[in-house]
Amino acid sequence: MTQQFVEETDKLNELSMNILIHAGNARELLVKGLNELEEMDFDKAESLVKAARKEVVIAHGLQTDTLQMEAAGEQIRYSTLFCHAQDTLMTAQSEILIGEHMVRLFRKFSTKVN
Repeated sequence: MTQQFVEETDKLNELSMNILIHAGNARELLVKGLNELEEMDFDKAESLVKAARKEVVIAHGLQTDTLQMEAAGEQIRYSTLFCHAQDTLMTAQSEILIGEHMVRLFRKFSTKVN
């Protein structure tokens, strides 16, 4: 293995782990928000879901930088870890989108019931 390959692998692994950390933080915050939603604490739920969204934005920025490098012609090698990080990010984004809608729906529903 060349030194350049090792350095590129290390860099991609570090990037992947950072995406995973932020996407994981997002999912953890979302779950806490959904737990608060179960308790009908809409303000806490909304705050936690917003915090989850911020974590996803960070992770997405890291991913976008890499995709832009490849779009500019820099070859990025295939990485199972990077693929997993992208999957985790995509899942977190989808879950947060649903969570955001759930908070709004529960809030509307609760005002109509009371």
